[in-house]
Amino acid sequence: MDRRKFLKYSSLAAAGFTFAACANNTTPSSPTGGGETTGSPAIDFGPLEKPNLTLGIIPLTDCAPLVIGKEKGIYEKYGLNVTISKEASWATVRDGLLQGRLDASHAVCGMPLLTQLGPEKAPMRSLMMLDVNGNAMTLSRQAWEAGIRPLPDYSSFDEFGTAYRQYIQGMSEPPSFAVVFPSSMHNYNTRYWLSAMGINPERDVKVIVIPPPQMVENMRAGTMDGYCVGEPWNQRAVFDNVGFTATVDRDVWQGHPEKVLATMQAWIEANPNTARALVAATIEACQYCDVPENRLEVVEIISRRPYVNARVEYAKASMTGTYDYGGFDEEDRVKPIPDFNLFNFMETDYMQRPDNANYPYASHGIWLLTQMIRWNQLPDIKEYPSDADEIIQRVYPTNIYEDVAKAMNIELPSDGMKVEPPEVFIDNRGFDPSDPVAYLNGFDIRVGRGKIFSFS
Repeated sequence: MDRRKFLKYSSLAAAGFTFAACANNTTPSSPTGGGETTGSPAIDFGPLEKPNLTLGIIPLTDCAPLVIGKEKGIYEKYGLNVTISKEASWATVRDGLLQGRLDASHAVCGMPLLTQLGPEKAPMRSLMMLDVNGNAMTLSRQAWEAGIRPLPDYSSFDEFGTAYRQYIQGMSEPPSFAVVFPSSMHNYNTRYWLSAMGINPERDVKVIVIPPPQMVENMRAGTMDGYCVGEPWNQRAVFDNVGFTATVDRDVWQGHPEKVLATMQAWIEANPNTARALVAATIEACQYCDVPENRLEVVEIISRRPYVNARVEYAKASMTGTYDYGGFDEEDRVKPIPDFNLFNFMETDYMQRPDNANYPYASHGIWLLTQMIRWNQLPDIKEYPSDADEIIQRVYPTNIYEDVAKAMNIELPSDGMKVEPPEVFIDNRGFDPSDPVAYLNGFDIRVGRGKIFSFS
């Protein structure tokens, strides 16, 4: 990274903290206020059936709650002896959970649902959400040289979309665009973003899967023209002059679900008290990560070799609200995005109390199911299933989170079926979870265009 650019970037970090602190408004010490909770007494959920746990992570900034839970002694406070297992890919996370090698894991939010409904037909479950937002779309130097610039350089998304669509359609063959896993929000948000620009992800680009830590080197080698990944791998591309950020995905869907704490149904049944202690400790860790004054410490801890194994400055941008879109010129494109990584709560236009980033909204599961059907990821499911609500409740159960939240005096949202207003999506298309079939039928770009979906 250019020294002048690094010094300029570093000088803005403090401003990002100030911005984030203002967004939080206050940081009281109670669990519901998002303050530091490591000094508060642990809640007793009864004898722990399994105190020694192995938790999986992928080296990404949003593995922070699990790492902080271990490093700050939060899991230990709840009687849990946690070993962190750094996994090579989301596929090894899935397999580790299915095989019982991992007790629970940092996982992409669609993994439990696609594992339940896909070929494995395995009862994977989400204990809680770990965060919202957190990813970005990085494009290559080739795209830059063709005249494409970061979204903030344009007067509107439509203007950016016209330029990018013309660029894609002008290629002799579809370019490759990488995502991290088929059931990730990276995949669904990338497809949503492309479709909103009139680019068909099934025809106009080739969507490929590459593990997060391999994204930058694959772009450097010319394997793909773009990718969607969590941090610090977008900022590394910027800092190393390999690519530039086109769009942050909180602008595709503000407040979208991102990672979950995943486990298996059999593990929950065998370890009900342990499951609740694990969720309570992880909520405390999420709260700790969202205190602005803690963010630099969190970045330094997660950047260590056993975890993300990356230079600290790569993760600072998203975690301090001073995000650098980059570019292959001398323009300053550092923008304040304090909610790029949001682990528990920050007051925003799309998040107000009692909403928070950790509650497992059934509506998010319904949205994921619509996208799996939209892109034909579930060949055995031809229509929207009539028992979808029951499926979602099994895969994303609320009972454990709600038990823990009540014990921690955390107010619960009034409705788990949250309507997403048009203004939180980049194409101004709202989502009403009470009518998923109409939502599905409203998309012009989808597999099997012309087919009318209904309830099966």
